[in-house]
Amino acid sequence: MVKQQQRMFLSISLLVICGFSELHAQRTKGDIAAQLNKIVSERFAATRCPGLSVVVALNNEIVFSSAQGKADVEQDVALQKASVHRLASLSKLITGTIIMDLVEQGKLELDTSVKRYLPELPQAYQSVTLRHLLDHQSGVRGYDNPMDLAFSVAHYPTSRDAMKTFMAFPLAFPPGTKTEYGSLSFTVAGAAAESATGRSFQEISRDFFVRHAISGFFLDDRLAIVPKRVRGYLVDSNSKIEFNDGRIVEREYLSGTAGAVTNARAYDISNRYPAGGFAASAEDLLRFVIKVSTGKVLGAEALHEMWMAQPIADGTKGAFGIGWGVSQWQGKVMVGMNGSEPSTTTFLRYFPDSGVGAALLCNAEGVQGLPKLLDDILETAFH
Repeated sequence: MVKQQQRMFLSISLLVICGFSELHAQRTKGDIAAQLNKIVSERFAATRCPGLSVVVALNNEIVFSSAQGKADVEQDVALQKASVHRLASLSKLITGTIIMDLVEQGKLELDTSVKRYLPELPQAYQSVTLRHLLDHQSGVRGYDNPMDLAFSVAHYPTSRDAMKTFMAFPLAFPPGTKTEYGSLSFTVAGAAAESATGRSFQEISRDFFVRHAISGFFLDDRLAIVPKRVRGYLVDSNSKIEFNDGRIVEREYLSGTAGAVTNARAYDISNRYPAGGFAASAEDLLRFVIKVSTGKVLGAEALHEMWMAQPIADGTKGAFGIGWGVSQWQGKVMVGMNGSEPSTTTFLRYFPDSGVGAALLCNAEGVQGLPKLLDDILETAFH
């Protein structure tokens, strides 16, 4: 009887301890969520974002999600947590994952010439590999007027069709000799995937999402109906457009347009779907990253390869893995990307060692203070 009472007391004690630990963990998450809500709410107006989505994860669990402002200013539609933003260059990390998935299946090889898949490319591409295309070491540039790239209105059925418009331009440097951030190399990578699979990049993407049970992702087809897609804006009419090749262009197209907030100039991003064409909510984006990190999409070897900073020919490490940015924040290994397109500004940070992640999606360009807001969010998440 005494032993039975001792066992009962021990069981109750364990329940109390476990219950206290769980309550303490919940209270800690609640405290962090409350701090994050205070930071985001107080700083939202100063960002000048018409609408701002913020999502934060701790230990690979979403603990905070916020939607502030408007998804559509003209129609007075409130932003929701499920609102779908243009991801801009955050699309590159999605494409990198899709390509690595095809590599795992044996349908693509990272280190063979891209001309194996696209024989119509000029001879200069013989030394360009899929790895070069995805870690920004290919030298692909491909335009005279950068405005033609940013504000293309042509609608391309495939990446291979889009590639034909710039593939004759010379490479900017010998592949593998330097890192120069760009987008059109991802169009070439998408075209290679199309050739290897016999499907369009749009179909390849849909197949990938279905096969891995990833929901909430769309391609930003301006002709298609995308549920909950936000409208895009410009909130600084005096800002200039800065391109990766150093050129700066004034927004002459806004001449005569008044107002602190204007609709973004129309464009069709089918010329670079793999680089900047995906759209999703902030929550679905972070769920995707968590799924990738926890081995539910790629095997360990492919994941390591994708998140490893790729070396340049001289042996120095670049700032990119396969489609993903790779760096450190306060000594912690970090992957992610920044994104900016006409109508949208986006940020993603993820720390594989701790499962801490944050996504900020704003439906405008010309906004202010988002990098500092992101840093303060990460400080709160970690400390």
